[in-house]
Amino acid sequence: MHTTNRPAALFSTLGLLFLAATGLTGCVPHTTEATEIGVKFNKLTGSYELKEPGATHFFLPIINDWKTYDVSLRNLVMTAEAAAGDRDGKDDLRFKTRDGNDIETDVTVRWRIDATKVPQVWKTVAPDTDTLQERLVRPQARAYIRDVMNRLNSEDFYNPKLRFAAANDATALLAAHLQPYGVVVEQVLLGDFSFKAEYQNLINARKEAEKTAEKLEAEILATQEVNQANLQAKVAELSEQLTRAQGDFEQAKRNADAYVVQRQQQAQATLAEKAAQAEGIRKERSALNSSAGDAYVNLQLIEALQKKEIRQLPKLPGGNTIVDGNRLLEQLGVVQYRQQVLDNARQQQDQ
Repeated sequence: MHTTNRPAALFSTLGLLFLAATGLTGCVPHTTEATEIGVKFNKLTGSYELKEPGATHFFLPIINDWKTYDVSLRNLVMTAEAAAGDRDGKDDLRFKTRDGNDIETDVTVRWRIDATKVPQVWKTVAPDTDTLQERLVRPQARAYIRDVMNRLNSEDFYNPKLRFAAANDATALLAAHLQPYGVVVEQVLLGDFSFKAEYQNLINARKEAEKTAEKLEAEILATQEVNQANLQAKVAELSEQLTRAQGDFEQAKRNADAYVVQRQQQAQATLAEKAAQAEGIRKERSALNSSAGDAYVNLQLIEALQKKEIRQLPKLPGGNTIVDGNRLLEQLGVVQYRQQVLDNARQQQDQ
């Protein structure tokens, strides 16, 4: 008895039908752009196959499915400017600071798809790159960046170093959460920020006050520098005057010392001269008081008479001529001369 293997016959029939369909339809070309990765999904085997960018690929369309993903670096822009972001209208990130103030800031997320995980993206997340951004990257970015920014105080946003550090923390946090989905986060950039109008006015007033204070401080510093320069110039001038006065003083002191020495020498010479004169007078007086005094006086008288003119007295008729010797000596100046000599000797002896 002949038996027929039905499963084998069924498989053979399907194979014939597949070959017939292949022969009828043929392969269809599929292309990828320069920044696109192609993914071919085989419906019979359930396998994925990557296709390189910038090429044309041929395969059967019935048993295969095809998707392309842009793997270039993309920018997700969320900004307050209505026409500048990825969405129409105001789309910046709004949150509260750690000290409770409302703040809005522009954010740009630079991201790309990991080319080696494109099949996983298609299987678990999104069928194309734009859908991936709207379905995964955008909501995750707004959530995790907000979590990092909430850690800053209001004043911290005016410190570029703190804002840059917060942006780096947001990059690391967002990258860690998107990496399992085949998304690589390159960088989170923070743009312009603003507070509520009331608080922003207070901040602006404070900034103006700080600028005014800085201006005044700079003016004070400049004034201090000018005063310091003037002080140094005055000190230099007074130092010069002091040096000149000290030089004049030393010169005057030397002149005074020289004058004192000169006067001392003159006084010593005068003293020696007066001492010699006194000694001569003393000896003369001693001679006058001695036995030879009369002879000395006579000698002096003779010297005095030698200098006087003696005239002959006429004889009176019938009488004698009487001559008063003392009066004659007084008239001749002998007595006055002798008295003067004695007085001078007495005065010098008293001295």
